[in-house]
Amino acid sequence: MPETPGRPRDTTLDDRILAATRDLLAENGYQGLSIGAVARAAGTTRPSVYLRFTGKQDLATRAIAGMNVPDELRTTKDIRADLIAELAHFRTAVTRPNGMAFVGTVLAEERHTPELIEHFRDRLVRPRRRRVAGVLRRGMSDGTIREDLDVDATTTMLIGSVYASYIAGGEVPADWPERTVNSIWPALTAGDGR
Repeated sequence: MPETPGRPRDTTLDDRILAATRDLLAENGYQGLSIGAVARAAGTTRPSVYLRFTGKQDLATRAIAGMNVPDELRTTKDIRADLIAELAHFRTAVTRPNGMAFVGTVLAEERHTPELIEHFRDRLVRPRRRRVAGVLRRGMSDGTIREDLDVDATTTMLIGSVYASYIAGGEVPADWPERTVNSIWPALTAGDGR
């Protein structure tokens, strides 16, 4: 039986390279990203990275394209609690080490490497907004939330409050999701404020 030349392909290497790229993007920004640094962080060589990716832009774009918002959270009949849970989940995601820095990196490259922010929007921003909007729409359907609510504006306010809190003070307090939902809840509710 003839032997195949070379070593078998490491099936985990692509994932390690992309994970290293995301970490380094958050740490050093796009301008500070290098193929050599990615190779070292992934435990491989520059030629191995170049066998899989055409260059820095391809690597960064595919790293972001591979990100996603995890599966939907378990829903309950308590719309307020579900909104708080969604914001808490989001807070955890963006306050992890270098989480906000990663957002800044993508925004900083918007004019020069627009593919980065488009993938970021497709893979993370829009799915997160759909989840929050979905909770609001469930509340509108069951009568908890008033039926004339501007879902888009409310979703933006809820999610945007996490970014605003971080920018204002360099952190997002653990109780921020509950405080935010409780603060706007009277404006969302239909009549009795259930």
